[in-house]
This record gives sequence, C-alpha cells and structure tokens, in this order.
Amino acid sequence: MSGLLLFTYISFFIIFVVRSSPLKRNVSESAALSSLNELCCPFLRNGTSSTETNDNPMNFPISHGTTWKCNFVGNKHRRDDYHHSPGIGSHKLHTRGKTWNEARKICIEEGGHLAVINSIAEANVLSDLFNRSSSFTDATYSNQMYLGIHDIFVEGDWVTIHDESLLKSGYSAWTDKWGGQPDNSGSIQNCGTMLEDGTLDDVACDIPVAFFCEIPDV
Repeated sequence: MSGLLLFTYISFFIIFVVRSSPLKRNVSESAALSSLNELCCPFLRNGTSSTETNDNPMNFPISHGTTWKCNFVGNKHRRDDYHHSPGIGSHKLHTRGKTWNEARKICIEEGGHLAVINSIAEANVLSDLFNRSSSFTDATYSNQMYLGIHDIFVEGDWVTIHDESLLKSGYSAWTDKWGGQPDNSGSIQNCGTMLEDGTLDDVACDIPVAFFCEIPDV
C-alpha cells in the first residue's frame, strides 16, 4: 500500500509541474497568436505565403508578391505598395494611364476604390505622391490623375463613388485654370481628376490618365 501511495503522490506532482510549466503557457500563447493571425490575415491559410517580422509586433505576410501588414487591433491589413498616412488612409498612384472606369475596376481589385479627397491634408498627401512619382505612360495628360468623383448621372451634380455629394465629401477645390473648372468642355467632361497642385478638374471619362487608388482607415 505504501508503494502505491508513493506512486500516486509522484503522479500528482508530475501533473502539477506540467500544468504549471512556462513552456506549456508559451505554447498556448503561441497557439493563440497563431489563431489571431489567421483571423487577421486569412490568406495565410493557403499554405503558400511566407512571413517576415518587423520591429512592430505585427506579422507581415507576403501574398502574390505583395506584403500585407496586419493590424491585430482593427483586424485590418495594409498593402506595402500603398503609401500609408495615419488618420487619412492608404493611397497608391498608378502611373500607367487608364480610362476612368478601368481605373475604378483596378482599385476595387486591389481592395480599395478610386481615391476620394476628404480634406486639405489628404489633397496634400496625393499632391506629394504625384510630385515624387516617375513619368507617366499611356496617359493623355501628364498632370491629371483620376479620382472617385463624377457628374455622370446629372450634369453639374458632382458626387463621389460613394453616392455622396462632393460638397459633403469635405473637399471641392476646383482649379481656376482655363477660366475656372468644372466647365464640361465639349459637353463630354463628366469625370473628376486632380492636378499636380491638388486642385480638381473635369475631363472626358474615356481618356487614359494616371489615377489614385485609396484604401481608407477604418
């Protein structure tokens, strides 16, 4: 009986040590972080992506050649080919000219939309991106970038791609060039662009120009 009792005590001791072990806690924490990471970046589940780490305690998964920065708090991810401005959003200037509708579709494919300027600060960000860009290709104009604004439905009724009036969007600084804009020259200018100084212009929707995509902060 004494041998059996000793064996029982030893068994309980081993179980207690294992359950209290820092190693087990670390394993559990690791599993929890792994689950959290999958919730944040579901594309990691395909087994083809790799990860790299940064000073920031977030993982930076690489998918199809594009790095996405995970934000565990907001359950969001960020593309590394976009310029991120805290409190404003993430933007990308496409320097190969496209029509307005082609540009709109490309932005959607990238997880965003044609950029909608909501403040002077955002206009300054886009203007800076333009001034730091390389030369454009396949673009009718070298100083125009499509935005997500238009008056396709009703002439003169400028709205955003979110069906919000341009005035309510927070930014409607039309350029005073060419006699002041918008002027609907030729009665065919129904899509909005931004000039290099951050002001707005109207152009025909079927001409290829550069364009800004946006992934907003949420």
